[in-house]
Formats: sequence, C-alpha cells, structure tokens
Amino acid sequence: MRILLSIFGLFFCASAVVFAANQVKTTETYIVDSDGAVTNTQVNQQFSFYIGDNLAGVTNPVQSSSIAVSGVYTGNGNIGVMLDGGGTQSFTMANVSTTPTPFEFFYDPSATIAPLSAGTYTYTLAVSVPSTMTVYGLGAKLIASHTYVPGSCADGQPANEKVKTTETYIVDSDGAVTNTQVNQQFSFYIGDNLAGVTNPVQSSSIAVSGVYTGNGNIGVMLDGGGTQSFTMANVSTTPTPFEFFYDPSATIAPLSAGTYTYTLAVSVPSTMTVYGLGAKAVISHRYKPPSCGGGYAPSGTVESSTFDTGITDGAAYNWIMWQGATLPSNTLVRLQLATSNNASGPWTYRGPDCATGTYYEPTANTPVEIGCATDAAHKNKRYFRYKTVLCSNASSGCATSGTETPQVDDIIVNWAP
Repeated sequence: MRILLSIFGLFFCASAVVFAANQVKTTETYIVDSDGAVTNTQVNQQFSFYIGDNLAGVTNPVQSSSIAVSGVYTGNGNIGVMLDGGGTQSFTMANVSTTPTPFEFFYDPSATIAPLSAGTYTYTLAVSVPSTMTVYGLGAKLIASHTYVPGSCADGQPANEKVKTTETYIVDSDGAVTNTQVNQQFSFYIGDNLAGVTNPVQSSSIAVSGVYTGNGNIGVMLDGGGTQSFTMANVSTTPTPFEFFYDPSATIAPLSAGTYTYTLAVSVPSTMTVYGLGAKAVISHRYKPPSCGGGYAPSGTVESSTFDTGITDGAAYNWIMWQGATLPSNTLVRLQLATSNNASGPWTYRGPDCATGTYYEPTANTPVEIGCATDAAHKNKRYFRYKTVLCSNASSGCATSGTETPQVDDIIVNWAP
C-alpha cells in the first residue's frame, strides 16, 4: 500500500508499504534414478512439472530452475545433459581413476522450462555417460521456484489446483549396518482435498544415503513389492558418501486425504558396511484449495505510520480516498483520519462528524470530503495518520464472518497549506 499526498492537485509518493505482493513457491520434482551402473550410454527420462497457481500478469514467472544430477563415479570424461533435444551442456569430471567419488552438479534448464500459465508441462531429460566413466546411483531432480499472483483467498479457489512438496523422515541408523535388512514403518499424511484431481501425487522419491565401504548391491523395497537393487562401486576400505533415489510411485499413490502407512526395507549385503544409513521421502502432490468464503475474519484494521505535511503552521485537509478493485458484494472499507501538531501524537481517529465512533465509507476510487476539516480536531495540524478497516460482512456491521473480502491498493489523503 502506498500513501499519496497532494498539494493543490500535485501528487507525490510519501511512503510505500508492500501489499498483496506476488508470492514465490519452490517445488522439487523427481526425474530419474538408475539402480545399475551406467557407462557408455544415454539415459532418457520423461517427467512432468505442474503449476497450479495464477501466473497472469507475472513477467517471467519461473524465477529459478535447476536440475541436480548426482551419483558416484569412477574414471573421467564429460557427462552431457540435454533437455527436450536442445543444446547439450557438457560437465567435465576430474580423473578419479578407480576411486569411486560422489558428485553433484546443476544443469540450467531455464531456456526450456519457462511456462507462462498454469498447467502440466512435460519434458525429456537426457544424461550421457561416456565409455571412459562409470556412474553408480545416477539420479536427477528438478528444483524450480516460480512467482505467482495469490488469490483473494489465502490459497486460491478450488478450481485453481495447487502443488505442495513435503519431506517425510523415514529412518536413520546410528550403528554400522552390514549383512542385514533394515525395516522401518513410516506414515505420510495428506490433509488437502484431492477430490477430482487426476493422479494427485505428481512426484515421489525416497532418498537413501550414508557412508559405505566394500561393494555390492543395496536393495530397497516398499511394502513388500519388487526390490530395486542399486549397484555400488567397489571402494574397498575407503569410507565413501553416497545418496541415491528409489522410485516409490507404484506404491505411494493416494487418491484422497488421510494418513498412509508404508514399510521401507533396505538390505545391505555382507560385502558392504554402511554407516549413518538414512532415508527420507520427498513427495509433491496436487490438491484443491478449500472454497473461499465463510472463513474470513469479520474485520481487519491497519493503522498507518505518521506522515509529515511539512507545513509548520499546519495543513488544511480536503479529502480522503481508497483505490482498489470494486467492492465485492456485502463488503465494506471504512476510513478514519487522525491529526496532530506533534509527530508522536496523541492520535485520535475520527469520522466525518469528528466522532471517534464513525467512519468514512466511500466506494472504490471515489474521494470523500473530510468532514470537520475546519474543526479544531483537524484544522491546522501538521502531522496525520489514517486508519483503514476492511469488513467481510457489511450487513452485520462488520461483526460476523463473511464470504468475500475487499482489497485496498492505495490510500490517498489530499491536503493544502
């Protein structure tokens, strides 16, 4: 909200406060994991990125995007990354010879991932590994931050589906794990409305991490389903960090709100020891926000900071106005003015008849004369403040909750020397 003061119709900006600014949201989207060793090949994976927010009028909505590519490698060469058949970005990897070495780098997809409106966008990621290199636990995920216009309700209207990313802790092991299967039950909760949403879970992955010695395959299984076996390079006695992504999408697929319980099993062979074994689920789901209405507070009040007219002998106050969208049905904007010859007050807010219990109630973008401007309450006062009251239910006298809310963008106070 900005305050505009005027002297004989000349307006200038006296102060600015952000009001109803665009908001930013960050989501993670699982793309791919490879449980086998990858060498001399190109891994191609299609994935979808969903935006349910209002992007109308937002310039360059996607503020930041990156694709994190990670794994453990031996050898040397260049890893090529390409999105939707565009130009390849080639990442030079140091020669680590036969020493398995963890890596993570970030590919810039901003030339391709640039939606201008809500919807589901599908892309294909290609990762090329040369014959001079072997990658274990190859994984990739998209991290994207987009700017959007918030709805009149805190979470928008039901027709405007949203997406949310949550992380769920599953397990950690404080002891060394070898020749055993770690079983851990965990719960994933969705409290949002999924009714009518096709395939609500847009992305799901389980990140398994730790430090290991030896070699072999780590098996990961969810709820007794098929086991995905991740080949780990032979690091001998050298403790080596790792992280890979298990794909649980065949199992984690709720269609309605509730608490869902699963059991994760991680099997470590006798040829390997894992320290600090941990796992977490990263899940992004679409949902429908609750309907607007009925939940707005009866009223909300904003009192401004102090404004100095700069007129030592005080100013004459002419009119006050608020600017914004046309008032929704049965809503109201109320204004009061307080003046003083002291920058610290006291501040007594008054309406058009100089009473403290009355308000100016103009419609949007319509100046209303300041009553009692010649009264001692306002006459020849150098400093002023204003009070704005937003009412969601005008017919109740702003006493009970309503189904709509006003939006005030600017307050203008007109004065003269």
